[in-house]
Amino acid sequence: MAMSVIQACRSLALSTWLLSFCFVHLLCLDFTVAEKEEWYTAFVNITYADPAAGSAELRSEKSECGRYGEQSPKQDARGQVALSASPTDRFACDPGTRFNAPAPGKSWVALIPRGNCTYKDKIRHAAAQNASAVVIYNVGSSNANETITMPHAGLEDVVAIMIPEPKGKEIVSLLERNITVMMYITIGTRNLQKYVSRTSVVFVSISFIVLMIISLAWLVFYYIQRFRYANARDRNQRRLGDAAKKAISKLQVRTIRKGDKETEPDYDNCAVCIEGYKPNDVVRILPCRHLFHKSCVDPWLLDHRTCPMCKMNILKALGIP
Repeated sequence: MAMSVIQACRSLALSTWLLSFCFVHLLCLDFTVAEKEEWYTAFVNITYADPAAGSAELRSEKSECGRYGEQSPKQDARGQVALSASPTDRFACDPGTRFNAPAPGKSWVALIPRGNCTYKDKIRHAAAQNASAVVIYNVGSSNANETITMPHAGLEDVVAIMIPEPKGKEIVSLLERNITVMMYITIGTRNLQKYVSRTSVVFVSISFIVLMIISLAWLVFYYIQRFRYANARDRNQRRLGDAAKKAISKLQVRTIRKGDKETEPDYDNCAVCIEGYKPNDVVRILPCRHLFHKSCVDPWLLDHRTCPMCKMNILKALGIP
């Protein structure tokens, strides 16, 4: 019974460990990448008259450096680039901010640096003056070419993109030299970014810890049962050994004499050593009347406590508990 409990505990502990590993692995696959972000790049093409080559020669630069805002419509836009009219309010955080926009009826694109207020405020202030698109360039990032997907909920009808800081400052430099810059924004590449959710990581971690605690509890239970079983077995072996010694001391001992029937050729040999009996051999007579050499049967009785021939239990036969 004790052995079956030990085997059951061992199997259950192993099964729990395997289930823990599989379950946590599935959780990691299902939850840590459960949150995804879809975003689009934007091709930014600027055209301006190259002052070094004369105003008659146009220079064009195109790169996939932009990134559409989260709520921005993913569509093309174009227009003349314009900065805030006030050098002290380049960030366009004031609702009254005015832009150096071209004449009414011409499309234009607002160029605004990041910072001082929300993206939504900047976009709303430029859209209020009929900007065809709003371009916000990054400022102060450790990665010069970094852009993000700007959140601007509530302004879903305005094309808004972010461009890297170097590109933004390049365009600002041209505008501050009174060079007219035209910008063409076209849709770039669709990207699907998977990232680890903090909530998912916490959930997986807690699940893993709980499962490990359960596994550890089963292992502790298993080893406790194993220790108890080993102790009980040792105690039982010692008790049976003591009882066997007591029983052996009560068994009859006789010395074979010359002429005894045991010395006759047709008499059965000792069942332990398979040898016949000779005069002066000391034999042990069991309660079942079988006899054996004392030196042969005593070790057997200490280990088995039964007759080697008929399997009679000497402890029961002698009434020893």
